[in-house]
Amino acid sequence: MSENKIEPADFLSSLFLYAHDFNFNHIVFDVTRYKISVSLSRRSARYGNTDMFYTSADAKVLARVMSAINHAIELAELEGSQQATVMTPNLKRESQIFQFKLHEFGAGKYQLDLSI
Repeated sequence: MSENKIEPADFLSSLFLYAHDFNFNHIVFDVTRYKISVSLSRRSARYGNTDMFYTSADAKVLARVMSAINHAIELAELEGSQQATVMTPNLKRESQIFQFKLHEFGAGKYQLDLSI
């Protein structure tokens, strides 16, 4: 297993930048106990529909990234909102707003869909 941890602000900044530059409107995290996969999805009449694999890593490596996203979602739920905000300090826009859907499949597997 990799002992390197990914910095959440850097990862989220690059992820949201890439999604915006290529007109993706969904970021999908497929999470198990051992692995996290990140995919981008576009559903658009103008740009067409497509899915693209972004990255995959050991769950321990992306744990801080998932923690930052979960923290933003928890704050949104406390406020009674369906939109969460995560900080992206490396971008011109220092925060990113997204909607979220969580699908649980049981046995430690779930899918988090961020609509941007």
